[in-house]
Amino acid sequence: MRSDIGQFAVLRELQPTIDENLARHRSTAVSWQPTDFVRTEMYWGTRTSPLTEAAKAALVTDLLTEQNIPLYRCEVAASGTGSWPAWLTEWSAERTRHAAAVTDYLVATRSVDPTALGRARAQCKTVGFDSPMNGAHLLRSLAQVTLDESISSVCHTNTAHQCHDPVADRLLGRIVDDQKLHVTFFANLVSAALDVAPAPTVTAITEVVMNAQLPGTNLPGFARSAMLIERDGIFDLRRHLDEVLLPMLARWRVFDRTDLGVGVRSRDQLADYLRHLDTRAAAAEANRTRTQGYADALRAS
Repeated sequence: MRSDIGQFAVLRELQPTIDENLARHRSTAVSWQPTDFVRTEMYWGTRTSPLTEAAKAALVTDLLTEQNIPLYRCEVAASGTGSWPAWLTEWSAERTRHAAAVTDYLVATRSVDPTALGRARAQCKTVGFDSPMNGAHLLRSLAQVTLDESISSVCHTNTAHQCHDPVADRLLGRIVDDQKLHVTFFANLVSAALDVAPAPTVTAITEVVMNAQLPGTNLPGFARSAMLIERDGIFDLRRHLDEVLLPMLARWRVFDRTDLGVGVRSRDQLADYLRHLDTRAAAAEANRTRTQGYADALRAS
């Protein structure tokens, strides 16, 4: 359990876990197509979208994020052999299908201007996208993608409640089921990496958590979308802490391990940062409650 083990050496050590998880994923994943859920004729005669502004913002942000997966999959496919590139290909295909399905739904429900959406997708590809799967920093990449998939799953679950449409409920439920499988795959790799290289892995986890941003931060119009998503409770700092970070860190047994060596310093940093996040989340909740109270009072006056 060396603290200086290299990225490629870690990947080689993880190969049995990758093989096992790919086999599990293939035996569990459901094959589906966007047309299984969304058909334009379902909404013929419908003049207004059933979605709230926050739900639209969340879905557009997600599909712009998902569509970039094929652009960076090739970066790390060359970093390994056997089932690792095979997994990346399947993961890419599944996330691309998610983007296609969400696009079809937004267009069918007249929730977006198709021309404007097309421009945003083209701009996103032209400007570029920070890859969460960087072959030069494998451990950070694995931790980042695990958390990103978990965040997307939470967002989709809460977005479904604001769509007011049974089709959206079914579609987003299907996507969340896929994402849970993705979370399991990557979380299991991080768990295995903690056994192979505990100190570097816990350091990578700490770096990712302390520099976390919502998936899609660099996307066009993200600031407004993030505001709406937080305002309406789809995803905020409290959810990030309580529904993503703390459950995942418990799953990885980060604070239970006795084999971290020099990684203990990183874990102590992480513990301090989580306490800081809890304080910030409480302050944000209090501020939102006050703001809502003011708004209610104004409406009543």
